[in-house]
Amino acid sequence: MDHEARVSQWLREYTGDQQRFADGSRAVCRAVEARLKDDGLNYHHVSARVKTVPSVEMKLKRRMADDSPKYSNGLPDLDDLVGVRVITFLERDVGRARTALSSSFQEIEHIDKTAEQKASGGFGYSGQHLVLEVPDAEPPIGCAQHRGLKFEVQLRTVLQHAWAEFEHDIRYKEHSVLPPEVHRAFTLASGLIELADKEFSTIDNVVAQGRSAATQDLARTGEAASLLTADALEGVLEGVLPDNPRSKAEHYSWLTEVLEVNGITTISDATELFDSADWTFIRRRIEYKFPPGHVRAADDYLLQKFGDDYVERTKDLGDDQNRENKLHFRLSRLRRG
Repeated sequence: MDHEARVSQWLREYTGDQQRFADGSRAVCRAVEARLKDDGLNYHHVSARVKTVPSVEMKLKRRMADDSPKYSNGLPDLDDLVGVRVITFLERDVGRARTALSSSFQEIEHIDKTAEQKASGGFGYSGQHLVLEVPDAEPPIGCAQHRGLKFEVQLRTVLQHAWAEFEHDIRYKEHSVLPPEVHRAFTLASGLIELADKEFSTIDNVVAQGRSAATQDLARTGEAASLLTADALEGVLEGVLPDNPRSKAEHYSWLTEVLEVNGITTISDATELFDSADWTFIRRRIEYKFPPGHVRAADDYLLQKFGDDYVERTKDLGDDQNRENKLHFRLSRLRRG
């Protein structure tokens, strides 16, 4: 059977398997979001897609320089039939997201496009690419039926994503030859985006310090007895966990509800509570692979402080249907000798 005939056969198989890939795409997307949320990371968006049949056909027909098929084994050679995209606000969160996902799935491949650009002294596409696989042992929740499924993950900042999408539309969808000034403009824009990403990180640090200082001012002026809000809580946690990344804004609102059912309703209560935490002890017991977001760190401390009562009081708060099991697992780590 020649290669063209084999491609036709593989495409028939792929067309008939679309539902399985669609189900797998949704499952891994939910698992990725759940892992990022569990670690308290601040991300902008997570999406997933299944490669279209025409796109798969184009890829399977590719040839090497010697005219041999690039993908001689067909579909098993393609790691991006399912693709997930994770968009963060800050570049430092890209690396944290990669570590988080590689802890849930088996990492097959990692390509740091940003590091490659810097090493070459050039500018262009930035971000990180992973090829992950749903592991046979302890697959993430919801992925048990998709063991062995490989998928590609693109990790980018919002700015890197905007550049890549626009560049793809122009360079790869434009059939005419582009003038040199277009390529030069893309290079210049890439450099500006790298600079802007650095400035975003600077802005984030300054804002975090300001929010922490504002919360401390409330304590000094006697207003710390005010009702605890999500913004005030973020300021409290910025003060006690300055080296941990900020969580998503809505997660602080969720944490205020968690604190309320545990009797913590004012800024002074929250400040006193978190000031008394032994964060080093918690870090050793949980064995974080990177500093968790504020909300995850606070959740672990509250779990350590209130124990089984905390599990019972907060197991149904939020939309995580598996929260109770996760809390019991983390509590067992906190209690181990």
